[in-house]
Amino acid sequence: MAMQRRFVDLHTHSTASDGTRSPAEVVALADEAGLAALALTDHDTTSGLAEARAAAADRPGLRLVPGVEVSARYTGGTMHILGLGIDENAPALRRLLASFIGARDDRNPKILAKLQAIGIDVDMDDVLGAAESFDPGRAHVIGRMHIAEAIRVKGYAQSIQDAFARYLGNGGAAFVDKERLEPREVIEGIVAGGGAAVLAHPVQLNLRDGQELEDYVRRLAAAGLGGIEVYHPDHSPERTRRYLDLARRLGLLVTGGSDFHGTAKPGVSLGRPKVPLAAVTGPLAEMVLGGQSGCCL
Repeated sequence: MAMQRRFVDLHTHSTASDGTRSPAEVVALADEAGLAALALTDHDTTSGLAEARAAAADRPGLRLVPGVEVSARYTGGTMHILGLGIDENAPALRRLLASFIGARDDRNPKILAKLQAIGIDVDMDDVLGAAESFDPGRAHVIGRMHIAEAIRVKGYAQSIQDAFARYLGNGGAAFVDKERLEPREVIEGIVAGGGAAVLAHPVQLNLRDGQELEDYVRRLAAAGLGGIEVYHPDHSPERTRRYLDLARRLGLLVTGGSDFHGTAKPGVSLGRPKVPLAAVTGPLAEMVLGGQSGCCL
């Protein structure tokens, strides 16, 4: 008897960006967890999708949703926007992501210079070596997670999380913000790339739940936002219910995922929280899940 697949994970990361498991390994973990669908949503890159797609082809019970996660300019918190169901070859999306990779490339030397100034002897060769240790032979989008691993390897921090807390996170001794686009520009790029633009982990906006959040999401929806990530490890049950209600009232796609990064985020497991396939509804659900929504409950 075939396994009944009832849950999805539409927010995961691999070694193509700042995860510690390869795209194929992420797909294998999703299949082992019995998921109906998996979205690979690496930061600012779609370079892991070809490998993930090939791995998913051997697992007919698992649907791969091509995705990406992009940062947007925002004051007072963090705004990330997921692109789900994208065409990674769309010119508009490629231009959008190229601008963000360029911003990372500009930021990394500035971070290293700040580290050197406070006596942390880590250079780009160390960072490239850290990236290579996670997934040898891959062309990585180099970012703070790889710098954090280099700091750990050189003995200046006990873990990646410790390196972020002391040096690389907002307020850390070597923190350098990266250039971001306005939310409207990010949304337009994702939509032009054939995808649904989804507000990731809305709790990180640091807005008061209620009218303040609703007003802001309405403005994003007017710019083309198609969904809200209702289910996320950072969301309490109460917040999850509020975001679910908001998405339904505004007619937005309901999504959710683990924000899985492998060992870079200890305690976060792929497929958790459990996101029911039947909950992923809304006007863009068929595009994202190819008509699977609600099929298995």
